[in-house]
Amino acid sequence: MARHWLAAVTYGITAALLIILASAFLLASLLRFTSYSESTSSILPLIISLLSLFIGGVIAGSKMKERGLLIGAITGLIYCCFSFFFQFLGFDHAPGFSQYGFFAANIAAAALGGVVGVNLFSAKH
Repeated sequence: MARHWLAAVTYGITAALLIILASAFLLASLLRFTSYSESTSSILPLIISLLSLFIGGVIAGSKMKERGLLIGAITGLIYCCFSFFFQFLGFDHAPGFSQYGFFAANIAAAALGGVVGVNLFSAKH
């Protein structure tokens, strides 16, 4: 059982990170090759993060097939820990109060995605 939830969380985190990396590449290409400016997209990274974690939660919940809220919250928590360590250790920047709000929103989006994933892909007899 322990290995099953770890595999589900790994699938969810991997999916979320792949979506984040693909969207970062797309946004960087838009900023480089068009007249799109960075100041017009202040809310866009939050939307992309919430959407990718929701999808990651759906994937984790569908792999686990039970306890969607818990498995989604674990997926979001691991992602937020990764983000926190990257920000703190990589950029030497401690998160502020608003950043903790973003972390809470990310965990909530992944938990909601886990619930949707369990209920969407469960076998109904």
